[in-house]
Amino acid sequence: MSLHDKILEVYQSVKSYPDLVQKLIELGIQSYTVDVATGSILYRLADGENLLHVGEVDNRSIFERFSADLTVMAIRDNQQGKTTYPEFMHAIGAAGVRFYEATLTGENKRVTYIGFGGFYEESIPI
Repeated sequence: MSLHDKILEVYQSVKSYPDLVQKLIELGIQSYTVDVATGSILYRLADGENLLHVGEVDNRSIFERFSADLTVMAIRDNQQGKTTYPEFMHAIGAAGVRFYEATLTGENKRVTYIGFGGFYEESIPI
């Protein structure tokens, strides 16, 4: 089974974001970046290998001014199960998030949401 297939299998089997992070770490993923507009994800592995998963959605609009408050609201709604992942992606796009970077290594595991004129960073609870 290819790494791409293993990653897809992980996404289908997890119940929470911390569970997803743990399983991605077990596959050797050190970090990944999600392009909000396209849904494309670039995974980075320990050996320097990169894997690109091309998004399968119509391009989302990204608001031109970043809002940390709207970003946090979108994150909390998703964490509480109020939104699906596609709804979350639309909400962070509306908050001005252009992409987000998940860092899965080291003591400061985190997700950094980056937009036009600002960013918001949140620790990953593992």
